[in-house]
Amino acid sequence: MVPNPAVGAGGSDLPAGTDTVLVGTFNTPGEGTPVLANAGGLVRTTGWPQHADSVAGGGPDAPSWLVRGRAGTVSQGRLYAALHLPEGEVAVLSPSIARAPSLGDDVGWATSQCVPTGGANTCHADLNPSGTWLAAASYDSGTLTVAPVLEDGLLGQPVAVQAPHGSGPVASRQQSPHLHFVLFLDDDRLLVTDLGADRLLEYSVQDIVRDRAGAAPGNDAGVVESDCTPARTHLLPAGTGPRHLALLPPLPQAGIQGRHLAVVGELDSRLHVLDLDATAGGFHEVAIVPTHGQDQDPGSAQDNLPSHLVVSPDGALIYVANRGRDTIGVIRRAGTPELIAEVPCGGDWPRHIALGHPGGAPTLLVALERADAVVGLPLGADGIPRDARTRVAVRRPGFILPGF
Repeated sequence: MVPNPAVGAGGSDLPAGTDTVLVGTFNTPGEGTPVLANAGGLVRTTGWPQHADSVAGGGPDAPSWLVRGRAGTVSQGRLYAALHLPEGEVAVLSPSIARAPSLGDDVGWATSQCVPTGGANTCHADLNPSGTWLAAASYDSGTLTVAPVLEDGLLGQPVAVQAPHGSGPVASRQQSPHLHFVLFLDDDRLLVTDLGADRLLEYSVQDIVRDRAGAAPGNDAGVVESDCTPARTHLLPAGTGPRHLALLPPLPQAGIQGRHLAVVGELDSRLHVLDLDATAGGFHEVAIVPTHGQDQDPGSAQDNLPSHLVVSPDGALIYVANRGRDTIGVIRRAGTPELIAEVPCGGDWPRHIALGHPGGAPTLLVALERADAVVGLPLGADGIPRDARTRVAVRRPGFILPGF
């Protein structure tokens, strides 16, 4: 029996009754340019689940990933946005005064700072558990950037390191490193996915900072380069295209002990489960399961291109968004993970998914990048998403943050 995941996983838990969802998009309307609410960089939607609508649009350009500040740390009360721009940046957002539910450009968050990452198309960021360091990945340039979080929640001088040379067998996507996702394992160790070279790169923040070259003391306006190399490299099967990660807790009732890591392969359309507690030779792969049902076309996996994954609060279910098939794959963790359901996602190209209960209703929220919409899929008592019940127009949505 799988408990109903009424609270969001991965930091998306909500106070009961909260009916606001903040959406990050790929929009670049430009500073001071009037835009429709549903076409802002950030879009605030309210009225979930029955009467949801876009009520405000504004903020920085192309905030395609948002990171909530850690409770009880200097980052608390801030949002940090990875800006998917040719010259990548991270924006620090602070609460604004007005949050009236009326059309306008006040989304409830104002840009307090933008710092460069030294990379191209910064697509993901993460804070360490103590909220003292932020790390960001830039896809096109293969750049990992770290920046200290200062006492006021703003960011200090960023330090950038280039991924070592690497490639993979999918010529159109793997001619060079492409970093896509960052995950802190503790306050110092972090993992970054390299979609272009089928590997997870493990770094130490202190090594990156120690190996920086040409730092200018007191100057936090530019990016300092580091010569740091990964502390460890964890290889995945050729052609995996590792995109996003999720930590999996122990699940004693299913015979799963210790910590595991879920890696979604964008290019092979499979979920790879790794044992984080293995030491010799890197993380040990313990299971591989497809993210969608198999069909007669052997090339369907290559065209599916799964995007994001989230884990139910009890750790029993993993949800994966399948962009090519416009579906959500539901994987049950057991002795061997198993795909137990594949359901329609409610539209075209599910870029990001989030668990929550906006308005008190257990829901899987889906950002439909090519359908210009965010939809809510109610969750049944078994945790399986039902047909979309709510649909909100949002231009080019890329990220969903319930509760804001």
